[in-house]
Amino acid sequence: MPKLSADALKVRIATLQKQLAEAEKNKAPAIKKVQALMKKLGVTIADLTAAGGVHASSKDKKSPGEKKTASKFTKKSAGPVPVKYRDEAGNTWTGRGKTPRWLVEAEKAGKPRESFKI
Repeated sequence: MPKLSADALKVRIATLQKQLAEAEKNKAPAIKKVQALMKKLGVTIADLTAAGGVHASSKDKKSPGEKKTASKFTKKSAGPVPVKYRDEAGNTWTGRGKTPRWLVEAEKAGKPRESFKI
């Protein structure tokens, strides 16, 4: 953004203040409409702020008998997993996930998995 002179900034501020005043003028009639509708329907501020009201996000809303359950994906990793298996070539495996090819091939060749345990 190019630097503006003090006079240009004052003009910009005045323009923005007029826009703010216009927005505030439009806000008052909207509030009156909402208040009238609330009165007509018998809705109170407490109804709006109660559980399941405007403060609860749509994904947090549960039916009255439904319990919240933790997602199995919310747990954070504690860090790297230590290596449990290593072969002579330096291949490693933590023991988690799919068994790596080098270990599968070694087991097919007759070597027990325990022989690679660190």
